Amino acid sequence: MEEVVLANTPAIAGVVILAVVILFTVIVLRLKKSQSIMSDQWRQKNRYLDKELQKANKQLLEVRSVVVGLGQKASEQQDLIQHLSERISELEQVDGDGRLYARASKMVQLGADVNELIEECELPKAEAELMLSLQKKIAGKEKVPPLSSDSETNHVSMAKKSRRKF
Repeated sequence: MEEVVLANTPAIAGVVILAVVILFTVIVLRLKKSQSIMSDQWRQKNRYLDKELQKANKQLLEVRSVVVGLGQKASEQQDLIQHLSERISELEQVDGDGRLYARASKMVQLGADVNELIEECELPKAEAELMLSLQKKIAGKEKVPPLSSDSETNHVSMAKKSRRKF
């Protein structure tokens, strides 16, 4: 029996080696198939990520163009605001006299006299007197002289006389 086992040992070893080789080949084929499936999955994932990256780049370009446009608009608005601020400053300086005259007019309405106008509003005497006179005429306390002068009245009356002759 020992002789049979010893005689069959190379055959048993060959079968064992063959089984190991077949098992190894099956494992290698399964690993290769698994690796192929994983490789396909990675390629699909890579394609998807490439598409997402392209979308993100397009969106980034759109955002950049919008930001550039907004920057230009902001710059234009800043220039406009600066221009308007300068214009307001100019108008405030020009209207300084207007405020004095408005204040003087209000003071006259409240009963101020020439000396108060001269002191408070820093008006020359002639302007203070003119303000008082105008306010009295507006209030109806003084009679307003006619707008036409004597030469205009004579000219109009001569024109009427010459029309009557014809």
